[in-house]
Amino acid sequence: MTARAQPFEQLLLECIDEGLSVLGNEPREALYQYLLTICSLPREEIPGRVADFVAGLRKSLGGASKVIERIILRKLFQKTGSSFRETIDTEFTEYVADAKRRYEMLSHRHGVAEDSTDPVRSKKSQITG
Repeated sequence: MTARAQPFEQLLLECIDEGLSVLGNEPREALYQYLLTICSLPREEIPGRVADFVAGLRKSLGGASKVIERIILRKLFQKTGSSFRETIDTEFTEYVADAKRRYEMLSHRHGVAEDSTDPVRSKKSQITG
């Protein structure tokens, strides 16, 4: 993975922020406060505790959480270069794990390609006439 590539955890947090933004800024912040206070889940720990996040989201928003989950997943898959296809038996945590796997495969492929060309560029730039 290259230094330019964003860690998946950061990407996931961005998508969660964007997904929760449909609620408005204050409700989004209130939800983060709820997760922190009631679920003992700070925002920064969400990527490592996705199951706790979705449980807290469902507890706080009820049935509306499904809409937010879909928005987050669509954004996540879009940013990982994949398309989101919803299936009945797949849970939010499984989708996130799948997106992470795809993202890491893509990052690794790009990292290998960039790493293999970087030395060539370096050598060319060192050649003087």
